[in-house]
Amino acid sequence: MSLHGKSMDIAAAPAPAQDILSDPAASDWLKGALQGALARDPVDALNDALALAGILEERLREILDLEGPTEL
Repeated sequence: MSLHGKSMDIAAAPAPAQDILSDPAASDWLKGALQGALARDPVDALNDALALAGILEERLREILDLEGPTEL
């Protein structure tokens, strides 16, 4: 992985990221997304993650026929 051209190994990742990457119960999709995000500029990665979270929350609200923001 790289961040601004520098290599980042899993051991250098924050502890919560290491926990997810080493958890056999964590989905391959989540692990791949996390590895990709750790290799990116952190501001860009966070902005994209927040955009994705918003889209997924809206999809869930539509499926569950929920209205307005709530803590999920």
